[in-house]
Amino acid sequence: MGGMSSVMKTVVDPDLDRFNQIPLCRAARQEEDVAMGVLKQIFYWLGYIVFLLLVFFPLVGGHFTIFTDWHQWWDVLANIDPWIFGGLGISFSIAVSIVGAAWGILLSGSSIAGAAVRTPRMVSRNLISIIFCEAVGIYGLIIALLMNNKVSQSQNQYLANGHGVAAGMQYQIAASLYTLFCAGLTVGLGNFGCGIAVGMVGSSCAIADAADKDLFVQILIVEIFASALGIFALIIGILQTNTTDFSAATL
Repeated sequence: MGGMSSVMKTVVDPDLDRFNQIPLCRAARQEEDVAMGVLKQIFYWLGYIVFLLLVFFPLVGGHFTIFTDWHQWWDVLANIDPWIFGGLGISFSIAVSIVGAAWGILLSGSSIAGAAVRTPRMVSRNLISIIFCEAVGIYGLIIALLMNNKVSQSQNQYLANGHGVAAGMQYQIAASLYTLFCAGLTVGLGNFGCGIAVGMVGSSCAIADAADKDLFVQILIVEIFASALGIFALIIGILQTNTTDFSAATL
């Protein structure tokens, strides 16, 4: 009986609840992240808008009289003050970059906080994911400051010389303002994708580090490459900004 009693002893399984020894229910697969569902909806709606503006309205407006002719839409866009496009480029560069950075911090920060409950040792070195996401917002801030400096000085000189806001504007100034608008879109959208990529990789890095500390360095390399995408957008944005020429505003 002594041997039998030793066999019949209750074995405490770490995967069971330590109080009542009830097996812990774990889902075989995590549910889809809500943030990714929202991101899909955003891209779907952007695709619908692009299709309506670039395909549906031009085709229908060119052959039927139900909608306004597409050339009249172009006249509306052509009569918008180019200074507005310059300001929109500045706004897009910083605003969309901040959205991407915040989204990345949301993804990585929540995973770091959740994994730290079980493995507190991984918190300090996984904060580098938060730093990478914050750098995405800084990229947008840098290009926004550069563009704002060009626009503010040139507009003040242009108005001080007696020119109207849009009256008699030279082609060089208008083209420069449109270029700033494109630079803002380039940096903003590039940093938006970069922030989400860094956040998702940082989230996976935190979970993997909590399970096995030897996986941190390997996944960190992937995160560094994801962070480099925002630098590419920043470089192109700076090059586009440097091509602008507002020297005619002083005339």
